[in-house]
Amino acid sequence: MIEVIKRHLAERNMLKTAGLSLCYLEKKGEEKCVRAAEAIIQNEVMDVIPSLWEQVCLYMMEDPETITYLGNLKKEGCELNAYRFQRILLDAGIDKVSDFSYEQVKAVYFDPLVTDGTAYSYMKYYGEQNVSKEEKEQLVKSIAMCMDVLDFEKAGEKDRMLLVNPVFSSELLLDLLENVNNLKILQDQDLMELVNTLAGYEAEIRSLNQNQFDQMKERPVEILEKLRIVTRYIEKENLTDGLNLWLWNEALYEDLCKLERAFTDGADPAEVFSSKVSYVNTLYQNPVSKISLSSLSEEKSEILLYAITQKKKAFLNLINEEAELFYDLPNASMLLKKEVYQEYINLNTLNRKNLKDSADLILSRDRFELLAKREHTFEELKLLCTAKEAVIELYEQLTCKSDERLLVLRELIKRECVPHSFWEGQIEPLAAALSKKPLSRWIREDFRNIPDLSYGTALWLLVYREQLKGMEKEITMEQQALFLLKDLALVKKCNSLSELKEQLILGDISWRLLKEKLAFSEEFIQENAARIGNFLFVGGAEIMETFLERQPSKIEEIRRLVTAELLGKFDELKYPSGDLMREIDFEVSEEAEKEWKIDRTFTSKNLVLKEETGLLPVMQIGEIPSYSCLSYRSGLNSDCLLSCFDSNKKFLFIRKNGKVVFRAMIRLTKGSYVGDRMRKKIQFADLSGAGKPKEEEGEELVLFLERYYEKNLAYEEQDQAVYLAFVAAKEKAKKLGARLVLSCYYQDDVKTKEYIKSNYYLYISKSKNGSQYLDSLYGEASVSDSGDYSSNIFLLENKEQEVAA
Repeated sequence: MIEVIKRHLAERNMLKTAGLSLCYLEKKGEEKCVRAAEAIIQNEVMDVIPSLWEQVCLYMMEDPETITYLGNLKKEGCELNAYRFQRILLDAGIDKVSDFSYEQVKAVYFDPLVTDGTAYSYMKYYGEQNVSKEEKEQLVKSIAMCMDVLDFEKAGEKDRMLLVNPVFSSELLLDLLENVNNLKILQDQDLMELVNTLAGYEAEIRSLNQNQFDQMKERPVEILEKLRIVTRYIEKENLTDGLNLWLWNEALYEDLCKLERAFTDGADPAEVFSSKVSYVNTLYQNPVSKISLSSLSEEKSEILLYAITQKKKAFLNLINEEAELFYDLPNASMLLKKEVYQEYINLNTLNRKNLKDSADLILSRDRFELLAKREHTFEELKLLCTAKEAVIELYEQLTCKSDERLLVLRELIKRECVPHSFWEGQIEPLAAALSKKPLSRWIREDFRNIPDLSYGTALWLLVYREQLKGMEKEITMEQQALFLLKDLALVKKCNSLSELKEQLILGDISWRLLKEKLAFSEEFIQENAARIGNFLFVGGAEIMETFLERQPSKIEEIRRLVTAELLGKFDELKYPSGDLMREIDFEVSEEAEKEWKIDRTFTSKNLVLKEETGLLPVMQIGEIPSYSCLSYRSGLNSDCLLSCFDSNKKFLFIRKNGKVVFRAMIRLTKGSYVGDRMRKKIQFADLSGAGKPKEEEGEELVLFLERYYEKNLAYEEQDQAVYLAFVAAKEKAKKLGARLVLSCYYQDDVKTKEYIKSNYYLYISKSKNGSQYLDSLYGEASVSDSGDYSSNIFLLENKEQEVAA
């Protein structure tokens, strides 16, 4: 045991003497460490060891003979170049340097022509070759350039000797050397002369690819001959661009022939080599002649390259004629997307307008990936550029002719009826239906039984047409269509619309609660079953029951309203004889009262205005088109909602594509420039005639347009809707013989000279509901306010303007 300890201590002392760290014991073991230490001490290189890299020390432990080489080099009398020695060892990798004689190692170690980084490779592959000084210098440069890509071992002695050629010290062949077969091909002297010549130009040439090399291999003599001719025309400063463009186009011999002709005809090399487009344009005899090709963006350059090489002559003529429009195209333009002009559109079909429109067309990646891989017309892509992704998915499944598809697409976009996304299985039946005819024709021909059917609802009727079993042909209201679409599970259980209505009367929870609260008898229900079914069909029971939950005190009013609706006599409830005059306390002519009861319709482009007084539409004014305090569900002033059924109140509903997007109340009342007290004041008669009674002190019939509520209208459409409401109100007032008064809410929408702000007294009509909500008079008007005048600032017709007109 003691002897073992003594031995270990002696070995550790030996390592310290040799300059080796004790950590090597763990990495290499005692035997190798002791053997190396003995060699170090024996060769007297203890002073060198601490400065060597760890990897070098580990290498020498595996190949201790190299320690002897190190000692011998130290004794040669020159200062030891430790770095160079270490590079030789480490560059050997798994090779043993001791397999080479000391004389071989010594020769390369002291050779001034061989660099540190190439010393081992030169010794291994060229050390025994008899080469001249110039050849050695070239070999060293070639080894330095190629050592990371060329497998010297596989290359063989004959092919390795090719590295005496200067081309190997350039980057020209770097990308080819991984394939050692290319070295064998370079044994061809004509090919070697060509690549040496090319590498010898004072130009920064990119490494050749396999295709370029193969072309040179096929006709090296002809290419070299033409290359020498063409390069005579090229100034030094243009040589790099010229040679790189020539190689880039990968038609080496053909391009040289074309360039020779072009330069012979006087082409300017500086212009020809200014860009890829200019280069290719020259090769194709300058089809683009009216625009500068030297400073185009990459996107514009690429489309011109494609158009030139694919001979899109009509498009190139268009570019020549409309150069400014081409310059103005943003790089993000749909037209400049490579995939678009290569796969989705024929450039030759474009015209000036298309080119101009392209400046505003940006096709997102998400939309682009939805396009079917086929040729599209420009109009198709223009519309699809901004369409919803769901519209694109639907469009690409249409099977009708191109012009018919485009008609369908325009309509879907214009009507804004397609949802943001479809569920699985919804697009296919819809696409099949729209491939037969556009949505408008379906509405006009197949759904003509549903007046005012919105495009959005019609679209879903087509999606579920098979499941609806023909019931859609029996309904007459959009609300009924919505009910069918909402409760497809119930539709599935029924074989006819009448059966479905029976099921509703029997099973609708809201109806069960409502009929109990309103105490409808079974006899009443049986006698009016058809209208009750229709009432439930459009959600009437749910609306009324929800309202009563919030306003239980209104049960009697609701009973009367619902009863009138179910009896089909709602108009009689709305306009009982004499009520209109009693409500506004003003004499209304028979003609005016008749006009007031007519619900007129007005149209402007895609907006349709209709006067509305129906029970369910009016009950939903706090929800449609937007939420307000009159919401039957949760409105703060829902207690005032039933006042909207007074005889003197109506609503203007504006629909866009069948959907309500705008509503405003109009109310018939009376007004005056003075209040009751001034008008009823007794005065002495003015016999001079100077104080004639003023017209402004009398009462007059007034049609008042309250503020509007809108949703989902763009600014231009909103202006259009307001104007339509104004026209309808003005026409109504004219037919009534009434003065039109507007809420100041419209002050930015009417012509300043036509209407002026003025203080005016409006009569608060008496309401059957008691309280009523009037936006123009700061909200809720109580029972005590009814039957009296209230003043405010309103917009009134400018009579002076009328006279001047």
